Amino acid sequence: MDYRIAIPTIKRSETIRKKTLNYLLKTDIDLSKIDIFFSDPSEIPLYKKNLSDLPIQNYIPTNMRHVRLQRNFICNYYKPNQFIVGIDDDIISLEYKINDKITKPLLKLNEFITKAFEFSQKNYSDLWGISAVNNPYFMKKNISFNLKYIVGCFYGWKNTTQPKNFLSTEKGKDGHLFGKEDYEKSIQYYLADGKVTRFNYIAPNTKYYSEDGGIQTYRTIENEGNGVEYLLKKYPLLCKRKNVKDGKYPEIRLIDQRKTLSK
Repeated sequence: MDYRIAIPTIKRSETIRKKTLNYLLKTDIDLSKIDIFFSDPSEIPLYKKNLSDLPIQNYIPTNMRHVRLQRNFICNYYKPNQFIVGIDDDIISLEYKINDKITKPLLKLNEFITKAFEFSQKNYSDLWGISAVNNPYFMKKNISFNLKYIVGCFYGWKNTTQPKNFLSTEKGKDGHLFGKEDYEKSIQYYLADGKVTRFNYIAPNTKYYSEDGGIQTYRTIENEGNGVEYLLKKYPLLCKRKNVKDGKYPEIRLIDQRKTLSK
């Protein structure tokens, strides 16, 4: 299977080595498939120094400081029909469900990725992902095609020039780009393909909203809240507001209400 691994990064030259790349080294992944994309090109020499013993050749400057712009750049970088896997730079591991209490690290990752692309393409679905929550009790031993959140820390897609592949660059009243970009991509592919593929028995072992650097560089509660309002307004029948405690990042959940409301 000819696919590339795209890792966007900023201010995490040590984290990417200790976490994502350390995990990938334990798997059956060919590290020469990796392309690292830099929001700040001035960091490239430091990364090259820290990763000099690894067979990574492509260090790609983007100058894109927002994740929406970064993801659009990545899509434009690759040719149409290229299979791409997006991985964050702070993934400890991917876990697969054994039972309701136990998960184990997914070490045959290349095998899984290959099968994930083959399965999703067979089912006419260009976007696939995994469960967002690494809790075996809530993980399901199934594959779903209905509207679900495709978490942006690990997912695969077939590159295309179609609108579903590109995130909005519309700005809020504060002049900043909206958050919740992964939710928007999930919705866009769902509307275009009639489905998104999610392997609900796999989940990322990572700490959301906690690691310095990365998208935490510009992610704020206000920015995420603006993203929630943007999506609720643009896709009122495909998402709902999710109640969260004060001081936490605003959240939504994806749910296709069109059939329910049409009855």
